[in-house]
Amino acid sequence: MFSLNKLLVFVMLVRVTFASCKGNTGLTQMVTYVKRHPDWTRENFWAYWQTQHAPKVVPLATYFNITRYQQVQVGGQILPTKPGSETLASNELVEFDGIAMFLYESPDILTAMLSHPYYLEVVEPDEHNFIDKEAYGGGMVATFVGTHIEAVDRAKDVWVGNSKTRAEYRELFASYL
Repeated sequence: MFSLNKLLVFVMLVRVTFASCKGNTGLTQMVTYVKRHPDWTRENFWAYWQTQHAPKVVPLATYFNITRYQQVQVGGQILPTKPGSETLASNELVEFDGIAMFLYESPDILTAMLSHPYYLEVVEPDEHNFIDKEAYGGGMVATFVGTHIEAVDRAKDVWVGNSKTRAEYRELFASYL
């Protein structure tokens, strides 16, 4: 069953992370490595996540002006971390079966979204269907939060760095053509 205490701890950790990021102008990105329920194959997990869970998340995310919600269908192993922490929770690799990414303007938006009744009554209970809630972090085996910096978007250079540096590397690249 969902624990409001777990949500509050998560939100507090996220807020602590952002306190050290003040002054950055980029959006905030949360990347979470997700472990599938042990009764599911990876392919069934991916299919459910994409076709059944995502439609439940979309109205909530759009209501809170989440800039981007993405699912990456990939598996592997990672060292577990607590949400909002750069410190390893263990030196033992854990398996993951997908990556969820949220892009948003401020931690307050994520906090509001994760405490909204729709999340608590519809989205979070659905996670128990396909996520291994017995795994480390309730199935969210590693979560990283940081400032999102755009460099290329839709095959266009959107990097906002020094124009002299940009010109230097464009010229160097052109010498390889």
